[in-house]
Amino acid sequence: MSRKPLLAVAALLLAVPAFAHNTQIPTSQFAGQAQPSLRLMNDAEFATFLQRLDVDLARAQSHMKKMDMKSVSLDAQGKQDLLMSYGRCLQSLDDSRDEIQKLSQKQTLKLDLFLLIDLNALARNLDALDETLVNSAAANGAVAQKPLTYAREILGIDGALATQISTFQHHFIAFTGVVDATLRQGDVDDAESPIRK
Repeated sequence: MSRKPLLAVAALLLAVPAFAHNTQIPTSQFAGQAQPSLRLMNDAEFATFLQRLDVDLARAQSHMKKMDMKSVSLDAQGKQDLLMSYGRCLQSLDDSRDEIQKLSQKQTLKLDLFLLIDLNALARNLDALDETLVNSAAANGAVAQKPLTYAREILGIDGALATQISTFQHHFIAFTGVVDATLRQGDVDDAESPIRK
């Protein structure tokens, strides 16, 4: 894959917010505080990060599988939407964990990109599930205790993963910068080689 399409895909992914319903702008942007700098994790740090992320995703997956979404009181269409949203979350968790296993074997920009895509999809799916649960609770009024409980739990999972997703996004951007610098150096070397001949 050439450098330009790869950088275009990375730019597009980074431009699309991972958290679709997050409308808060960090106050540090207005308080003059510096944003955390991008830093590429070394191999040991990256392996530890992947292990921790996999453990957290496995815990979230186990917790979500204990939720009885079929027991949430909704009309037929609402129940179908809820189950589809719930299924997408579980699939996103599976996909993310599969990509982590591949990355644990060998880190490549392509695999990093796939994990970033899966994590962003997971964040969007968790947001959508949380929104569906809150909407069903609002529609059902006083009998809505279970959807609200599940919505709080989903929000907790989403919040717990947010920091790790952000850390991985920073790592990915730094890794892309290293790959781009390496490719630029190769272009410079190629341009200089005919002059030496």
